Parts: sequence; structure tokens; C-alpha cells
Amino acid sequence: MPGMKPVSVQELHRGPEAEPAGHQTALVEDSTGRRWLVVAPLTAAAAADLERNDVLVRQLGRHLPFKVPVATGYATAGDHGRAAVFPYVEGANLNLHTLPAGPGLASAIGRAVAAVHNISAGLFEEFGVPVFDAAAHRERRLSELDRAAETGRVPTGLLARWEHAFEAPALWHFASTPVHGSLDGWAFRVAFSENDASTGRVVALTNWGQASVTDPAEDFALLVQQATPAAVDSVLESYALARSQRPDPHLLTRARLASEMRLIRGLAAAVGAGDEETVRDRVDQLRKLDRLTSADDSLVPAAPVEHVVETSPANDPEEETEQEIDRAEGEQELNQAEDVPAHRSPAGAETEADTADPGTGQPSGHEPAQGPLETDEDSPSDPTETIPVVRLGEGLDERTRLQDLYGMPEDVVHDLRAQDPDRSAAQSAAEESPAPSEVSGSTDSQETSPLHEGRTEVPPDSEPTDGDDGSADASEAPPDARPDGAAPPPSR
Repeated sequence: MPGMKPVSVQELHRGPEAEPAGHQTALVEDSTGRRWLVVAPLTAAAAADLERNDVLVRQLGRHLPFKVPVATGYATAGDHGRAAVFPYVEGANLNLHTLPAGPGLASAIGRAVAAVHNISAGLFEEFGVPVFDAAAHRERRLSELDRAAETGRVPTGLLARWEHAFEAPALWHFASTPVHGSLDGWAFRVAFSENDASTGRVVALTNWGQASVTDPAEDFALLVQQATPAAVDSVLESYALARSQRPDPHLLTRARLASEMRLIRGLAAAVGAGDEETVRDRVDQLRKLDRLTSADDSLVPAAPVEHVVETSPANDPEEETEQEIDRAEGEQELNQAEDVPAHRSPAGAETEADTADPGTGQPSGHEPAQGPLETDEDSPSDPTETIPVVRLGEGLDERTRLQDLYGMPEDVVHDLRAQDPDRSAAQSAAEESPAPSEVSGSTDSQETSPLHEGRTEVPPDSEPTDGDDGSADASEAPPDARPDGAAPPPSR
């Protein structure tokens, strides 16, 4: 850094909850009071990550709502490569283990990750970052699993668990997006307006050495491993709201798979190098994970349940609608032709009409007659054809009506006549001469009611029908109650 005069230096340590670092980091303050971060690699791989994507990082600040620190100088740092100097961003690193759920800091993290995933993939491709579609990403992870399995240090239960997840096709249908690649708490710089997590916000995102275009679940692997389920839900909720495209439904499942498989990362290299301490530590963690997940199958998506609805012509909604329309049109045409409303049977005749013999008018012990829709071979095939509506007892003199319909003895009929001396001659004449019956509500029809064809006389000493006490109401309705002036039949 030409012209810089450092006046103090302080080493920055990762917390015990953070993963082992491949760098040594120090905070340097110069004579002007400005502070800088000096990052020195401890391995050749860490040195490569430190300088990888340097050109891309210089462009990201234009596309993200927070700062992306860019290296302002490099210096040789031993055999492992070069150290880099970055401007220091005020704030604090994030501890995912203590991330609180709810709005505030968790929501800010979800929005920050969504901002990265919303960047155009073409920008990453332009600067030469690795690009993997869903199939290629799955093959890379399968190869990593095969190398770990060859060491013989991975429990068979875990191998079977992960293989079942890779064999689930639904799990590997996703759209590749730009990802950070190593998104742990050390990569975040957060700040607070007050001493409260609800005021937390992301001010910077660092360590872009593993950036690529691949599975978006990769950026949630460490979050799922270290944060509480409630905090993870809060992050994913704000992430889904801030994404330009809806996340796929198996994002969290693949994130869990990625978090578990981080334990086998570098295992084959440690076995090959004879690093027994690293191997022993990894094997202990794998055995513990095997015990915790022995009865868990949540990495395999459940097969969707197909609901098959069988429809038949009898309950087809469209066909039922057409039948209702045809029936309504038929009734409308019939009413227009008759131009009169349908009449109801007199009181008391409703029950008897259902069980009366059409020839005698007496109750029948046989089965009820067929309804208008229960047609036989000789009946019309059209179920909408109506049957003539006939007033029971009309067109008959009073004596015949009372005897025929109600089974009254002759002496009772004479007594009823004697009890009504005010009967007019016109009414008596109308009773003696049969009036034309109303067929289908029309007064012009001269047809005889089919209910009285072949009628036989009932002897005067016949017994009343069941439920009839032998009495009749002698009151008459006004002559103008019917269009032809005839009195309606008496009601029981």
C-alpha cells in the first residue's frame, strides 16, 4: 500500500463455532486513522481462493445493495502465495448459532442472499466463474460421495441415506443461480442501529472465492447446520419474498443434504495424506450424524398423491345442466299452451288419489300406480310428457260424488240435502247435470276423467273408508271460485 504508514496491528480470531480458517487475518490502522484488513493464506488452496474471482468481485458492488470489499493491494506471503489488503468495513461478523428468529437480522440475511441469487447468471459467466446445471451439480456431489465411500470411513447408514436422496428425481429439478459458495457467518458484516437484533442489517459480504452458478441450496448449507430451525424459517421466508423467481419446493431439503455432506469434504485427501487427527475427528462426527439420522427419511421427498375423480354420464355436471335446461324449456312451453297454473287436489283427496282404484275410486290393496317418470313399454318414452290433471268428483251430482268418493250411505246424503234449505235451484240443477271435467287445467276439454272410466256404483250400505268418519263438510265455496261457476267438491 504505497504511502500508508501503519501504526497498530491486531489479529482477528474466528470464534470457536466457526469452521477452521485457511487464512490468518489482522486489523491494521494507519497514521490517518483508517483501518485495513490484511488476509494471509495458510495453504495453497486458500491462496487460490483469495485471488480467484477478483475481477468479478470488482463488478458486484454495482449489483448488490451492500458493500463488496475489493482488494487494494497484494504482497508475497511465504510459500503459500500472496496476502491481500482490503478496506475495513465497520460492523461485526455473524454468529449463526445465536441468530435470533423473527424480523430483523434474520430477515436481513434472507434479503441479502436473495439479492445475490437475483443477479444475472450471464454476469458470472462473463468473468469465467464455474457454471453447473442441475444434472452436472448432482454428478459432482455423487463423485464426492464415491471418493469418500472408497476410504471405508463413512458409516453405511449415511451412505444409504445420501444415495437414496440422489436417486430421488424430484429433488434435482431446480434452476441454477449465481451463489456465493462459502456463505458462513464470517462472510457477513452486520451492523445495528440500536443494541437490538430487530435493527440488524447486512452491510457487507466478503470471501467470494467459491462463487459459481449452481444450486441455490449451497448458500444455505451452513445456515441449516448451525442456526435454529426457527431462525432458518425466518431467513427462508424473507428470502422467498425477495427472490425474483419463486424458489423450488425442495430447496431446504437439498440444503440439509449439502450440510451433512460437508463432513466428507476433504476426507479422502486427509486419508491419502495420513492426517490421522483430521480423519479421526471427521469419523467421530460422521458416526454421531449416523446415530442422529438413523430413523430419519426426510431427505427423500414423498411421492405426490394422485386424486382420480371418476365421472359417469349420470353425474356429469355438463349433462345435468343440459337436462335441467331442457326440462325448464319443456315446462315453459306447456304452461304457455295451457295459460293456467296447475291445480292442486282438494283436501283429503291427496292421500286417497295415491291409493284409489281408477275404476271404482275405492282404496286399492295393490301396489301404487306408476309415477309419471316410471314408464312401461306402452307409455310415451318422453319423461317430460305430463299426465292430465283432473279434479276428483267434478261433473258428478252430489249424491254420486259423496257415495263414490267418500263411501257415504244414501240416507246420509238425503239428510245433508235437508239440512241446506237455502240451496239455489241453479246449484241443484248444476249438481244434477254433469259438468265437463277439466283436463290439464283447460275448461274447453270435453273428455271424461280417466279416473272415472268404468266406474261402478257403491252400494248405499257400504262402509266408510279407513280414516273417514262418515261426515262431510256441507259448506260450499262462492260460485265465482271457478271460471265455470261450479262449486268445488267438499273437503273432508
